[in-house]
Amino acid sequence: MGYHFEIEGLDATVHPQYGETEIGLRINGLPHRVSLASGAEPGEAILEFDGQRERVWLASKGDVHFVHLRGRTHRVVAVNALERARQEAAPTGGAEILRAPMPGVVVGVAVEAGAEVAQGQLLMTIESMKLETAITAPHDARIAEVCVSAGESFDQDAALVRLEEETTVEPDAPAKEDSK
Repeated sequence: MGYHFEIEGLDATVHPQYGETEIGLRINGLPHRVSLASGAEPGEAILEFDGQRERVWLASKGDVHFVHLRGRTHRVVAVNALERARQEAAPTGGAEILRAPMPGVVVGVAVEAGAEVAQGQLLMTIESMKLETAITAPHDARIAEVCVSAGESFDQDAALVRLEEETTVEPDAPAKEDSK
């Protein structure tokens, strides 16, 4: 699905590989087989890790999960890798280029060069790994250039849209008249 996990207190990179009933995890490059089944009590689960079974208790709030195992609670954050890459690729302020977070194809373009857009406005929709992602304006701006067109493929970090920062020009103050 494009998630990886950050586990508080664990100096490891965890990448899930989803299967039918098990999840394959790569922790610091080493493969592990994991399954999780509901337990008898609310919040209880049976975690099987490389063939060893453990009772755990789970609680979640959004993408943050708390796993109570062997008397300790571990905070696990599910990180949407596509969203993180998108945020890291989006520069802030000034003239800027919005870049592709990963390779894909343009599904649709909602703006054209010269258009003024508001923060959050849809600029284009892209598809990567069968997942559609909306590319939106990070702030009020003018579209300087749309770098790709609908149906066009692109590589990771390719320029998608170039923005000019929207500048507000104050009207000139009326000239003071000399009273003589």
